Amino acid sequence: MKIAHFSDTHLGYSAYRKVDESLGINQREMDLYKAFERCVDGIIESDAEVVLHSGDLFDTVRPSNRAISFTLEQLIRLTKAGKEVVLIAGNHSAPKLRETGSVFRIFDHLEHVHCVYKETYEMIELDGLAVHAVPHARDEEMMAQLDLVKVDKGVDHNVLMLHAGIKGVNEYSNDEFNEQLLPDSYLSQDMDYIALGHFHTMRMVKPNAYYSGSTERMSLSEAGCDKGWLLVDLESGEREFRKIPVRSMFDLRPINAKGMGQEELMTAIKNALDAVDIDGAIVRLNITNLPRPMHRSLDWQKIKDWASEAVQFIDNVGTLDDENEVQCGTSISALDQEFVSFLDKYPVEGVPKDDIRVKGLDYLLRGSDRCE
Repeated sequence: MKIAHFSDTHLGYSAYRKVDESLGINQREMDLYKAFERCVDGIIESDAEVVLHSGDLFDTVRPSNRAISFTLEQLIRLTKAGKEVVLIAGNHSAPKLRETGSVFRIFDHLEHVHCVYKETYEMIELDGLAVHAVPHARDEEMMAQLDLVKVDKGVDHNVLMLHAGIKGVNEYSNDEFNEQLLPDSYLSQDMDYIALGHFHTMRMVKPNAYYSGSTERMSLSEAGCDKGWLLVDLESGEREFRKIPVRSMFDLRPINAKGMGQEELMTAIKNALDAVDIDGAIVRLNITNLPRPMHRSLDWQKIKDWASEAVQFIDNVGTLDDENEVQCGTSISALDQEFVSFLDKYPVEGVPKDDIRVKGLDYLLRGSDRCE
């Protein structure tokens, strides 16, 4: 039997201000829909019988109607192709209050789609396969649920699904406010396969335990990371990572401006941008130790023109105090973009995100004035 494993699709996520001109929606939101659809296309063409999604299907607790409608269409495509689908809730899908309810209830009526989201362990039997599904849960409750997992010796194969960070010899974490970090002792060798979600890069944690990674690059820390899904043969133990095309992302090597003249720095910036294919990419230019007078006199419009083919250009500039040689921090243009992106990424309950966005940007502006 073969299974397909993917995770962390974060449907509904948006960032930056670029809009897809043909559809009129945020470009990054559209990128994530396209990545999900490419995974589904590949899984349908494969001989996988069961599809496992290991959490963070949506980016927020309350996704938009557009994100929900798109997801329904893709799940139905999988089931019409004869695939059984198992979904577990990740930390982005977990409301702070239980009475808030879960969007996953919408999928309960779909035939051949099995949703596990109530913070309790469930075992799903599928024609010789036992899928042990453990969704995201609060605090110690998740470990208590994992303690309930027992291998079913009456079936051919046992698979564990889990959405959490793992700590051990190496640590796999996204440093998110409500993530679970579990000891690697919970990754039982008795399982034929453990489908992990939460960490955004494809990784083998143990010979039978893999993160499939996110299906799109979610932050500049993932620049250069391949994205896709895993095809797993439970009979032979073979695992094949099937890459999908996603938007290019470049976090350029920092340019140390200390001691440079203005013309020399402009040349270094031009060379850095020319060294990568920025057409349609997300690009961050990093400059350190830039004297304040030079920061003010640089031809920033020319630099933006050089980067005009990028979907998003971010300048991350550390300025140098000439008297004390102390870095004041990044430019406000970079910080406000990072703050808005961070806020869009995490679920917020009880307070309108727009209010937080306005206040946060105001604080950043005040901080920038103090640095000046």
